[in-house]
Amino acid sequence: MRVRNKNAGISVHAIAGSRVVCLGLDATAKAAKGLLGFAIERQEGKKKTWLRGVRYFEATAPPDAEPGAPMNSDEAPIQAFMWGDYTAAAGVTYVYRVYPVYGKPGNLKRGEAVEVKVTTERPDDHKHAVFFNRGAAGSQAYSRHFGDYRRWYKVEKYGRERWVPFIRPEDIPQRKAYEWLSRGLEEAALAFIGQARGKGYGLRAAVYEFEYLPAIQAFVDALESGADVKIVYDAKQSGKDKTGPWKATEHALRQVGLRDKGSIQRFEAMTIPRTITTISHNKFIVLLKEGEPVEVWTGSANFTPGGLFGQSNVGHVLRDPEVAKRYYEYWKTLSQDPATKDVRQWNVDTQPDLEGPPPANSVTPIFSPRPTLGMLEWYADRMADAKSSLHFTAAFGVAQELAAKLTKKRPLTEPDPFLRYILLESKPSPKSSKKRKDAAKAKGRPAPLDYYDLAKVPNNRLAWGALSRQRRDEQRLLEESLSGLDTHVEYLHTKFMIVDPLTDDPLVVTGSANFSDASTRSNDENMLVIRGNTRVADIFLGEFMRTFKHFELRDQLNEMSDAEAAQSFFLCPDDSWTEPYYEEDTPQKAERLLFR
Repeated sequence: MRVRNKNAGISVHAIAGSRVVCLGLDATAKAAKGLLGFAIERQEGKKKTWLRGVRYFEATAPPDAEPGAPMNSDEAPIQAFMWGDYTAAAGVTYVYRVYPVYGKPGNLKRGEAVEVKVTTERPDDHKHAVFFNRGAAGSQAYSRHFGDYRRWYKVEKYGRERWVPFIRPEDIPQRKAYEWLSRGLEEAALAFIGQARGKGYGLRAAVYEFEYLPAIQAFVDALESGADVKIVYDAKQSGKDKTGPWKATEHALRQVGLRDKGSIQRFEAMTIPRTITTISHNKFIVLLKEGEPVEVWTGSANFTPGGLFGQSNVGHVLRDPEVAKRYYEYWKTLSQDPATKDVRQWNVDTQPDLEGPPPANSVTPIFSPRPTLGMLEWYADRMADAKSSLHFTAAFGVAQELAAKLTKKRPLTEPDPFLRYILLESKPSPKSSKKRKDAAKAKGRPAPLDYYDLAKVPNNRLAWGALSRQRRDEQRLLEESLSGLDTHVEYLHTKFMIVDPLTDDPLVVTGSANFSDASTRSNDENMLVIRGNTRVADIFLGEFMRTFKHFELRDQLNEMSDAEAAQSFFLCPDDSWTEPYYEEDTPQKAERLLFR
């Protein structure tokens, strides 16, 4: 839902997803004179609260403020032209009143308010239901809520052992941390499986990492209710030690007890190993009713504690029998454990590579593996065709086909400034980047494009997973710790891109594939290409900006000196903070114009 309003030189553009409301703020040159920021009030029913930040004026700094304590924006105005309310709930009507703040620190004066009224999206009353987990265990809020449970643990990663502090959710009573981290993702997954009750229902799943016992139990409960349940799981054995996700899957399956001995035969026939593949990387479930596919669950979340509660992930329900039928046919193909070459051919026969923009107001499922990189090149072309903005997550690096498009410069100036937001799991060190480039040159190959090439382009804003670095001299933030649920991918596991989300014709691509050569030509994967659905785009955009801004702040702080970081917590005492938002050719101005 999108709503705009303006008053006395101030304008507000509210973009409401399901659990995020983004507020694009703007001020005319006259209204920006003397502007100290914005005070933003949220009203739900009769309850009024101020949106908050962690910065405040040095002259009026609270002497007893706790580290990381948020400050109400009526006392510490927000000095930004794009802000998000990340505490919204789904299906709730909110009124936001945005006040421009003038005067001086200690003597603030609010101007006339601009009011917008929005209702966040409900996941249960539309064709698409989208659920993002918190994806930010390493946050001030997690430490504030559960920091008393922080403990040091010895962990191994990349062959090295070290002691790391975690706030493990299993240590916190009454599953409170799990609920906070899930943010509805676990509940939605279990509810989807739970729809299959009785002989009239069936479930067809294709899974990669499958070890979360409550999810396995939900499938078993469906089976014991009489539902027809079948699960294709990754059983590719690799290396001399025969490793792979199948070990954890088969171990977890042995932990489940059956209520009825008569269910044993059906339980043992429930799982189907997928062995002739590189990686069976799907995470989807098709719901059958009277033998017919009616809904599908898909997305990036593996059925593991880390997938549901740790790294950033999304679950997506599509209540569309035609699309569900496509997934069901794909599942039936995988259930025969075909060779890669055979499933490649089936995939392109069923859905050829797209050419040009997809049909208006359409949903197109794309399945892998495929014979060529045609679809990866198609995704790259959609990035290149973006008119106003691109928002892209890359958990495992950026494929060269995509990086080539992301290194192209575009105008930042009016009337059509262009921005790309790129969210990464991590940033390579300069040393490792140089080593890879030198190795490629030594073999006569082009140097691979990476973070440092993308960062040179003014259109690109990049952020990567990180915790706030603790400072020695002055602790202004709480110590942040992860949940300890993930070892390899700790922060970002989503795989989606949004093209021109703030237009009337957005494109959302989302699913299990990592926009890579392997995910296109080798792995079992699925993606949804969704064109023209502004509701879906608003949900994805809000969640993207929530995650991007979370990590961008940490990345910026971590690269500052101690003195710079200490000063960054103070608000600017005059209107000079607005200058980058009005200067020509700056990303800040481009963002102000994009969201206004």
